[in-house]
Amino acid sequence: MASDRESPFAELSTERGKALIQGLESFTEARLTEAVAYARARVPAPLAAAALATVFARRRASGSHKFDQPHDMIFTREGFEQATADTVARHRAERFAGFQTVADLCCGIGGDTLALARAGCNVRAIDLSADACACVRANAAALGLGERVRVESGDAMTFDLSGCDAAFADPSRRSCGLRVKRGEEYSPPLAAVLARAAHLPGNRLAVKAAPGLRVGERVLPGLAPGIALEVELVSDRGTCKETVLWCGELARHDGARRATVIRSGIAAVLDGEMHSEAPTSVFRSFIGEPDAAVIRAGLIAELCAIENATVVDRHVAYLTSDNPARTPFARWFRLIEALPFNVHRVRARLRELGLHDVIVKTRAFPMQPDEIRALLRVGDRDEAVLICATLREKKWALVCGTAEP
Repeated sequence: MASDRESPFAELSTERGKALIQGLESFTEARLTEAVAYARARVPAPLAAAALATVFARRRASGSHKFDQPHDMIFTREGFEQATADTVARHRAERFAGFQTVADLCCGIGGDTLALARAGCNVRAIDLSADACACVRANAAALGLGERVRVESGDAMTFDLSGCDAAFADPSRRSCGLRVKRGEEYSPPLAAVLARAAHLPGNRLAVKAAPGLRVGERVLPGLAPGIALEVELVSDRGTCKETVLWCGELARHDGARRATVIRSGIAAVLDGEMHSEAPTSVFRSFIGEPDAAVIRAGLIAELCAIENATVVDRHVAYLTSDNPARTPFARWFRLIEALPFNVHRVRARLRELGLHDVIVKTRAFPMQPDEIRALLRVGDRDEAVLICATLREKKWALVCGTAEP
């Protein structure tokens, strides 16, 4: 197995590597061909490719706010795309704070490794990829965390976990560059990763999975019977990013569900269990759109309870309430009018209301927002919100204002 110190990414931390990166940063993405020629004229092709991957990843990181200090870090292309954002990693690392030694299995370029180290843990960062190991070693050193991070090139499924108080694992969810959805397609497979809980004290393992992972039952393949399981769905800046499977003593209790919504770096959590049913009613003064993490966590009933809200249809995740409060878990719109969906009728009513631009939202509806806007002959600015949904087997158009309560 090649040492990570032999990886071309390891050389990016040297004076030659830093000078190459600095030179490449003057090229825009539109000048990619020129940038490639510039790099290959100065260094061997593997080092040129590593530098180019880092430069363009840093540029994307700056635009996405994924990392706090991207220009101090080095990245593989795949490692950047799959890495946990700083805000999410910091939130997760809080639950590991207090453990002396934590293993980061399938560590990639080190997004979670760095957060765990910042939380005070000594981290053993493991990855099969020599390039990934070179990145996490360099990133820990660049951010002043090198003393807390021990990088080891190896197989997360056979790595000796003795001496570790807990572990986090982030198996790859890509194959041939494409995202995979089923746990058995992960690398390593999800069941094999979960089986590692049995090798840890208190079965303390957390596993990052895709946000679309279906965990309808408490039992997951690979997780030994009797090990507690909590499922957390995490969204950041309005997008559901991941599912986290908390095992053993890391779970709050067996069967627990949590929706975590992170906005402006601040995490709000909604806890509950999946078995509750939300109350139903007719349309009320406001319509609420729950955050995707709340929907995927199955916590609509819990949100209704704290918002004094109901749903019109238990199978469609829109809330309704007369007096909702501002909340990170849902966006509320004042209901102007609820119309049975008919293109001519809805178009005429929008004109009567003087609404020529609307944001269209759909759920459980046979048409996409762009199709609906074209039929209604409206623009897409935010004068109003038009929610098109199938509720109680009937298609509705809900005309709403944009102002929240």
